[in-house]
Amino acid sequence: MLTLSSFRAKFALFILIFSIMAVTGLQAQRLPRTVVPSHYTLFLDPDINGQKFSGEETITVQVQQPTSEIVLNSLGLEIALAEVTAGGATLSAQVTYDQPSEMVRLTFAKPVPAGAATLHLKYSAKLTSGLRGLYLSKSARRQYAVTQFEGTYARMMFPGFDEPGFKATFDLSVTADKGDTAISNGHIIKDEPLAGSGRHKLTFSTSPRMSTYLVALAIGDWQCLERTVDGVPIRVCAVPERKQEGQFALDAAAQSVHFYNQWYGIKYPFGKLDMVAIPDYEWGGMENTASIFYRDTALLMDDKTASVFSKRGHATVVAHEIAHQWFGDLVTAAWWDDIWLNEGFASWMERKPIIAWHPEWHLEDDSAATAQQVIGQDSLSSARAIHGNPSTSPEIKEMFDGITYEKGAAVLGMLETYVGPEVFRKGVNAYLQAHANGNATSADFWQAMARVSGKPVDKIMPTFVMQPGVPLVTVSGSCADGKMKLQLSQQRFLLGASSDKQDQVWSIPVCTKAAQSAGSACYLADKKTENVTADACPAWVFANRDAKGYYRVFYEDQENLMNVATAAEKELTVPERIALVEDLWAMARAGKEPVGVFLDATKALQAEHSRSVIELISGHLDTVEHSLVPEQQQKEYRDFVRAQFAPLAKEVGWNAGANDSDETKALRASLLEILGDAGDPDAIAAAQKIAQAYMKDPNSVEGTIVGPALTVTAENGDAALYDQLNEAMGRAHGPDEYYHYLFALTSFRQPELVKRTLSLVDQGKIRQQDYVRLFPALLSGSPGREIAWDYLKAHWDSLAEKVTSFGGRGAVSALGGFCSAAMHDEIQQFFTDHRAPGAERAVKQSLERITTCTEFKQLQGGNMEKWLAQGQ
Repeated sequence: MLTLSSFRAKFALFILIFSIMAVTGLQAQRLPRTVVPSHYTLFLDPDINGQKFSGEETITVQVQQPTSEIVLNSLGLEIALAEVTAGGATLSAQVTYDQPSEMVRLTFAKPVPAGAATLHLKYSAKLTSGLRGLYLSKSARRQYAVTQFEGTYARMMFPGFDEPGFKATFDLSVTADKGDTAISNGHIIKDEPLAGSGRHKLTFSTSPRMSTYLVALAIGDWQCLERTVDGVPIRVCAVPERKQEGQFALDAAAQSVHFYNQWYGIKYPFGKLDMVAIPDYEWGGMENTASIFYRDTALLMDDKTASVFSKRGHATVVAHEIAHQWFGDLVTAAWWDDIWLNEGFASWMERKPIIAWHPEWHLEDDSAATAQQVIGQDSLSSARAIHGNPSTSPEIKEMFDGITYEKGAAVLGMLETYVGPEVFRKGVNAYLQAHANGNATSADFWQAMARVSGKPVDKIMPTFVMQPGVPLVTVSGSCADGKMKLQLSQQRFLLGASSDKQDQVWSIPVCTKAAQSAGSACYLADKKTENVTADACPAWVFANRDAKGYYRVFYEDQENLMNVATAAEKELTVPERIALVEDLWAMARAGKEPVGVFLDATKALQAEHSRSVIELISGHLDTVEHSLVPEQQQKEYRDFVRAQFAPLAKEVGWNAGANDSDETKALRASLLEILGDAGDPDAIAAAQKIAQAYMKDPNSVEGTIVGPALTVTAENGDAALYDQLNEAMGRAHGPDEYYHYLFALTSFRQPELVKRTLSLVDQGKIRQQDYVRLFPALLSGSPGREIAWDYLKAHWDSLAEKVTSFGGRGAVSALGGFCSAAMHDEIQQFFTDHRAPGAERAVKQSLERITTCTEFKQLQGGNMEKWLAQGQ
């Protein structure tokens, strides 16, 4: 979901349209329900070279009551003709543009009668370069006309009822240049040459019933790989020169469709499935019905040289978008307030077919880590509820954040565990059957699940969906007469100092795990305090069995806590160890435990071999270093970090082995980056050797370790190395090579080299879809953070829409990495004077992160000095 293109001065109307996009939506409102569409007949005549298009449409509607005005969504379209036919008469409309509301009002001389009617419109517009609407996508060779409509951008290609609740079918036909084809929701049923023009007209079959944001169109010289799975024809399409790079995605799609056909109670419902790699695309993937569009870097790759991380990422993105064909397309959220039903479910489901395909990737561990990490976002006082209240376009854009995706998925994972996997599957399928080809709400979902399971799902889910935040479960216990009495109390967990003032209550499925399984049990904690009894007195109790509970845990009994940490390697699963680490870190961040408790627990986990656990621990140790460790004790602290991870690195080794598993490759890469960042001489030397070998011959190096090796080398490099990497980027043979080099350039620490990387933006050498990754990389540490912030401030008017994507992802969120009161005040003042379109909540959260970081210093600075004084 990434970025917008820059504009050239000669296209003044482009600027006008995007000025509209930047400021409209502030007053956007819902369409009236007096007119309801059922079918669109749509003809488009795009002129890619002329960067414009014209259109003609007929919308079949039902007028609910007589009306003299029909309101449609429209943005940047010049309407030449608008008329309605009803009751045997045709009435011309007076067209009034309501640009602030992204609407057009059609007013008639006399009322349109209730009943069936047809709207007929002719219009024209510019093909923009803004990655939204019907826009120009540019490869190295040519331009393409493609669409991106979610959430409110279908109105940039045709006037219509651009809300998810107005589902309809579509008959689409388009003209294309000779040699070009088109891909849409239906399949091509007619291809007619246009006499004397060198062009041809393509007509598609009638689409499924769908919301406007799921309409898709891509025009160009696409070429496709094909196969059929369970009777469903699947294609992966790309620009001709990259066609063969779609094979891995085709395999992942085949696996996903077959898996979902078994899991869902409804077979793949749309007849065919196309997946198109778009050269410039804002989203990683977009689930257009039967015609999924992806950013090319998220769909295409050379699987012979790609890293394990790339393979897993590509596979899950493919599976995510295909999961939407049922949850999102077949059944669609009635309004954007419940978009989590689409995105949270797809995020929960995306790993399941890939786990079945590649169990050795241990994606269940990644799922646990992702769930724990979003709790960090949900621990801010500025966090929103999963269910939102968006009305304007920017507010709708903000809904596509970690709360919608990752928290939605985590809560569904908790629910699945609570009711049981098979019961959960039956509940999902009952929900899909009841609302197929229609719309639904959160209440529809949990009521269906409650009916099937017989459990109070409709009481549990609202407490997690309708209110913000994450519960903190405080566990205390005592043993007497061979029985353990546990007290479970709850409150909202906040990283800030106000957590004790919260009075929210959740209905929390809590499951415990105890030593030798003595006293393990599950409870539904729905009061501020619960007292429960277990028929045993175990040596330790862990309060989030399977790590499926969406809550934080605070153990009042320090002895129990350290017993859990000591037993963790042998007694807890990887997801449970992830939850333990994250709970301990959260308590340190909030000042509920001295930071030394977390650091001592990490030492107890020194023998940890799980990459997911190791990466989380190392990330927190890095935060401790940069937040709490005095400069004069940095070496001592780094010695501790190296001692934590060096033994495992020695065991794994820096050289790839012929029989390495994918997990070993990924672990080696992570350790190289961790130890390289900690200044380990052996890791740095190994990284430099690997980097030089890669620059000489990319095929000589195992792909997974390339990124970390180049990063570590750049962190310790000079201007000469920068020149070498920059030159290599210019002659990169494919996107993997290009991005390895590009993000290595963001890792140099010298101010003048950071500025050189930023100058690549000025020179137009960075694709705009990459801004949303480039700037966070530069903002990740000093001195790049300060220099990149200065650059953003100086160029904000032209970059605001480009560096922050949906949900505030990108540069605005990355500003939360600062950690001083002065920077907090500077950023706050800047965004008082400047808008952050679609990222207003991200601004608040970044400011709150800065505040909690400064509080962390105040809370734990003295504790850190004590821990270091103990000779650690």
